[in-house]
Amino acid sequence: MALSSISPAVDTPNHPLAKRMGLIAGVSHNVVIGTVMGSFSVLLASVEGRLGVKLEQASAGILLMLVGSSALAPIVGVLVARYSLRLLLMLGAVLTVLGYLVLGLTHSYPLYLAAYGLCFGPAMSLAGSIGPATLVTRWFNHNRGLALGLVHLPIIIAVLPVTLNAFLTDYGPQAAYLTLAGVSAILMLPLTALTVDHPPGYVAPVATGEKRTADGSLSVGQLLSRPKFWALSLANCASITSSVMLGSLLVPMGQSWDFSRAQSALLASIMSLVGIAGSVLFGWVADKLGGGRTLALVAFNCAILWALLLTEPPFAAVALIVGLIGMHGAGAIPALGRGISDTFGQPSYSRGFGLNTVISLPFMACAMIGGARIARETGSFAIPVTAMAIVFAIAVLCGLYAASGLKASPVQGEPQPA
Repeated sequence: MALSSISPAVDTPNHPLAKRMGLIAGVSHNVVIGTVMGSFSVLLASVEGRLGVKLEQASAGILLMLVGSSALAPIVGVLVARYSLRLLLMLGAVLTVLGYLVLGLTHSYPLYLAAYGLCFGPAMSLAGSIGPATLVTRWFNHNRGLALGLVHLPIIIAVLPVTLNAFLTDYGPQAAYLTLAGVSAILMLPLTALTVDHPPGYVAPVATGEKRTADGSLSVGQLLSRPKFWALSLANCASITSSVMLGSLLVPMGQSWDFSRAQSALLASIMSLVGIAGSVLFGWVADKLGGGRTLALVAFNCAILWALLLTEPPFAAVALIVGLIGMHGAGAIPALGRGISDTFGQPSYSRGFGLNTVISLPFMACAMIGGARIARETGSFAIPVTAMAIVFAIAVLCGLYAASGLKASPVQGEPQPA
C-alpha cells in the first residue's frame, strides 16, 4: 500500500494559493447546490401554471436531478482523477447556467425535465459536490477538515428562499430563472477559469506496494473491496439519510406531533441555519480526531437525538433537537472527506466521494418514500424515527472500525497509526 510521492505532509503549511482555491470551491458548491435546491420549492407552484402540469409532475424535476447526480457520481469521480479539474468545474458552471436559461425560456415539460436531469444533475456532481471538495483536498494539507467545512457552508441555500420569494412576487418566474442564470454565470465562470489543478511542484504518487491508477489513486474496484471504505460510507450514509428524511418529511412530522404547519416549517429553517455552524465545527473536529472518529461521534450524538424525538417533547425542545441534528448532519461531509483522504490517500478522494454518493442513494430513497408510506399507514412517525436511531447506533461501530488500524501517509504512503 506504499506510495512514493513528493506531496506535502499534512502538517506542512498550505501553499499561498490554497485560500484562492478554497474560495473557488466554496463559490462553486454554493452556487450550484444552493441555487438549485434553494429555488426549487419556491418556484414549484409557478411551474404548474407555466407548464400546465400537476404538482407531482413538477416535483419530478428534483427527483430526476438527485437520481442523475447520484448515478453519475462514480463516473465524475473517475473523470476528476483523470482530467483537468479546471475544465470539469467550468463544464459544471456552463451546465448550471444552461439549465436556468432553459427553464426561463421554455414552456415545454420535457425540456423542464431535461434541464434538471441533463444540466443540473451532472452539474451537481461536477461543480457542486465532487469537484469543489476534490479541489480542497488537493490544496489543503493543514486543517483540511476545517477547509472542507468552510467550503460546504450552506450560505446561499439558507438565504435564497426568502429572497427569491420576494423577487418572484414582483417580477415573475421567467425573470427569476434568467436572473439565476445571470448570477451563476457572473459568479462561477470567471472563478472556475482561475482554478489550478494541483499545487506547484505536485507529482502524482507512484505505487510501490500495490497496483494503482496513473495518478496514484485506488481504482473503483479496489475501493469497493476495502471494508474500511464501506465502513466510512455507511457511517456517512446515516447522516445523509437523516438529513434527507428531515428535509423532506419534517413538516408532516411536526404536524403529527400537533405542531402547526408554520411551526413545522420553522423547524426546517432552524435545521438549515444551525447546519452552517456544524459544517465548520465538525470540520475542525475532524482535523483533531480524524474522519472515522468524527463520524462515530456524529452518529453517537444523533442516535441519542433521534431517540429523544420518540418522547414527543414540546416545540422548544424539538426545535433544539432538530437544530442539533442539522448541525451534526452538515458536519458529516468534512468528516467523510478527511476520512477518505487519510485512509486511502488524497488522490483516491474523488473516486471515494463519488462512490459514496451512489451508495447513499438507496438509503435516501428509503428515507423519503418508505418513511412517508409507513407514517401514512400507521398514522405515526414512530417507526421511521426508531429506525433512524438504530441506523445511527450501527454507524457508531462503522466509524470506529474505519478509524482503527493504519492509514496512508501523505509523504511516503507508509502506514501509520490512526
